[in-house]
Amino acid sequence: MGSALVLWLHILAATLFVGPQAFLFMAAVPAMRTIDDVEARLKATRVVTSRFGWIGGGALLVLILTGIGNYMHASDTGLLDFNRYAFVLQLKLALVAVVVVLTLLHGGVLGRRLLRLQREGAGEAELAATRRWSIVLSSVVFVLSVAILLLAALLASDWSRR
Repeated sequence: MGSALVLWLHILAATLFVGPQAFLFMAAVPAMRTIDDVEARLKATRVVTSRFGWIGGGALLVLILTGIGNYMHASDTGLLDFNRYAFVLQLKLALVAVVVVLTLLHGGVLGRRLLRLQREGAGEAELAATRRWSIVLSSVVFVLSVAILLLAALLASDWSRR
C-alpha cells in the first residue's frame, strides 16, 4: 500500500507540473498578451506566473521526493536488474535534472528579469529578446516534461522488464 501511495503522489505531482505548463503556454500567456492596458497585463502576468511558480515548484519538490521513494522500491523489488528498466530510469533521471536546472533558470533568472524590465519600461528590443529566451526555455521544459512522462510509462510497461 505504501509504494502505491508514493506512486500516486508522484503521478499527481507530475500532473500538477505538466498540466499548468500546457495551460500557460497554450492559453494563459497568449490571452494575457491581448490585454492592452500595460499595468493590467503586468498585474495579471505577475499573479498567474507567481501562482504557477508555487504550484510548479511544490510539484517539482514532491516529484523529487517521491521519485527517491520510487527508486528505492524499484531497487528493493529487483527492477533495476533489468537492463531496459535501468537504462530508461537513468535517461528519465537525466532529463529530470535538466528540467530542474532549466526551471530554476527560467523562473529564477529570466522570469524575474522580464517582470523587472516590464516594470521599468525597458525598450521593446530588450523585452522581445528576453521573451524569446523565456519562450525557448518554457518550450524545452514542456517538451522534456512530456518526454519524462513517456519514459515513466515505459518504466511501468512490461517492455522495460525484459
